[in-house]
Amino acid sequence: MRWGFVLDQDSCIGCHACTVACKQENEVPLGAFRTWVKWIEHGQFPETSRSAAVLRCNHCEDAPCIEICPTVALHKRPDGIVDLDHSRCIGCASCLQACPYDAIYIDPDEGTAAKCHFCAHRMEVDLAPACVSVCPVQAINVVDLDDPDIRTELGERKAVVRKPDRGTKPQTFYLGVDPLALDPLAVDGTRTMSHAQVPDPMPAPGNAEARAVYDVPRARPWGNKIAAYMVTKAVASGALIAAVLQFWGAGVDAGFDRAFALLALAMNAVTMFLLISDLHKPARFWYLLTKGNQKSWLVRGGYVLGAHAAVSLLWALRPFDPPTDGIPVGAFIFSVFTILVALATSAYTAFLFWQARGRELWAEDRSLMLVLIVQAFAAGSAVSWYAGDRSPIWALAYLAVTIFAHFLKPTTEAARQAHRYMVHHPAYWGGVLLAVTAIFYPPLVLGAFAFLDWVYVKAGQEVALS
Repeated sequence: MRWGFVLDQDSCIGCHACTVACKQENEVPLGAFRTWVKWIEHGQFPETSRSAAVLRCNHCEDAPCIEICPTVALHKRPDGIVDLDHSRCIGCASCLQACPYDAIYIDPDEGTAAKCHFCAHRMEVDLAPACVSVCPVQAINVVDLDDPDIRTELGERKAVVRKPDRGTKPQTFYLGVDPLALDPLAVDGTRTMSHAQVPDPMPAPGNAEARAVYDVPRARPWGNKIAAYMVTKAVASGALIAAVLQFWGAGVDAGFDRAFALLALAMNAVTMFLLISDLHKPARFWYLLTKGNQKSWLVRGGYVLGAHAAVSLLWALRPFDPPTDGIPVGAFIFSVFTILVALATSAYTAFLFWQARGRELWAEDRSLMLVLIVQAFAAGSAVSWYAGDRSPIWALAYLAVTIFAHFLKPTTEAARQAHRYMVHHPAYWGGVLLAVTAIFYPPLVLGAFAFLDWVYVKAGQEVALS
């Protein structure tokens, strides 16, 4: 048995009874929603019409929120319900970024993620979900998707799902819905509400014949700390690379390798501090080790940062001297391993952002790994400048990959909108200007990271998901 929802929008009258019942049953706090009704309006006065869509978690067969959740707080039950164990949640908000449907929020009272759980506590005692019980026109129905007759009927009635292109295989089906009500990019983005003015992500260019007239606000989960973490992580990676190169005589005095290793260790500590302090439940950060989901790149990234810290400490304590005659095999192998750890530290964020399948600028950005790796080498070059190595080659390379990413055409409309927002933002051009001047003064490339990473994180969250 595998449960799913069928929402009959031909019958729905948009009364919001489902929203109210869900809030009452699950004690959903003010300003948060597990199920909500979106109204859109067509036409111009006096020829106008309205249509509604009930939006909620889709209990996806291939749920990206489960894959990215670092502590297995999100999991799929045998009956197909995507449930959440609040006792394991660390409040990282990664599931909010992975969900393409805006179906998850951070509970302001508990500091943990929350979403529709199909009223599993009611289903277990043979009671329908609260929203189903109160719907006055029986527009919300629970079905067994393993029943071949149900599947046949859904096909015959041309049931549709939200964003099938995201590959999540949603298990919430719509009958008779206005397609524009399910597509946040298809409506006029001015978001003029009939009941309230709602702050929203970046407006879609939209269709003048379709306007959103009732919707709910959505937060941008990741902010300055995530952007800063990208910068500090790049410096940590670059400093470790610079330490190895200094050891092998890449520039000058041998003593700089220890100093750079200490810098790498310090920036690694700052990176970890930023990540932990950004959690809504920072005291639970150790769950990443004790309850870790090995498929999540938040967990894998934690292992990489741990390895980076250990290797940086070993370089700072370096028990061997620089080579004078020949190449010591042990030192060479350790150096290669160190470079690989540094590159993994710089690059793993690309895999994490690719798991954030709801944010298409990130999830579809195949240039991100290259940018992050070049960032690390450019940061190493900026650090080495203080040791007398004045080569501009990596600052030039960073500028080149920035220009490459600028002209690389995104693959989806949502990604294109976010990309347009990014490249038109003043911070983006401030970053580009600093990247140009870094050719002449490499330490300025760190300022370019700060601007460009900040606007990249911001732009990824500026396109509405629902």
